[in-house]
Amino acid sequence: IVLGAVSLTLFITVIVLAGEFSALPAPLSRLPSLLTVGQRIPGDCPSADLGPPAGPACPNGWVGFRGKCYYFSEDEGNWTSSQTHCSAFNTSLAGIDTRQDMDFMVRYKGTFDYWIGLRRDLGQPWKWANGTEFNNLFLIGGGGDDCAYLNQGEVSSSQCTDTRFWICSKPDVFTEARQIAVEEAGSLSGLEKL
Repeated sequence: IVLGAVSLTLFITVIVLAGEFSALPAPLSRLPSLLTVGQRIPGDCPSADLGPPAGPACPNGWVGFRGKCYYFSEDEGNWTSSQTHCSAFNTSLAGIDTRQDMDFMVRYKGTFDYWIGLRRDLGQPWKWANGTEFNNLFLIGGGGDDCAYLNQGEVSSSQCTDTRFWICSKPDVFTEARQIAVEEAGSLSGLEKL
């Protein structure tokens, strides 16, 4: 009798489940026969190999453009204090690597002048805040002073003690992660040679 009751219960469960399974929409009811373990359903969530994970590439309050994050200050300071503010974000005043970067900053900044990370010591060549020498990508106007700022479409020089807004820049999280991976891979390949 017990065995008969268990068999009857199992039989009823199978019938109920089969009825629920057949009530699924047609594409879902065919899933077990269409997919093998590990297969993807067309149109489902993209896998990690299709690009970087979702999420902000730049911190809140920063603007992303071409693999970089830019911070346009709302305060003013001299060149040195502006660089100090950027250092607090673990970055520096903005460098300009391409004409597209410059055009973006000019458009985004509006009508105000902003310090960028370009300066020189008396009688020395222009250098970026990271220490690299300026490559003459653009002309620097102004009176030949020692700190550079971005105005209406060009870069000019002025005294470093003048006060202006400032622009900080750094790689976005994806570019930064890629740079770290390349550096680590370089370190590992160096170890293999030992």
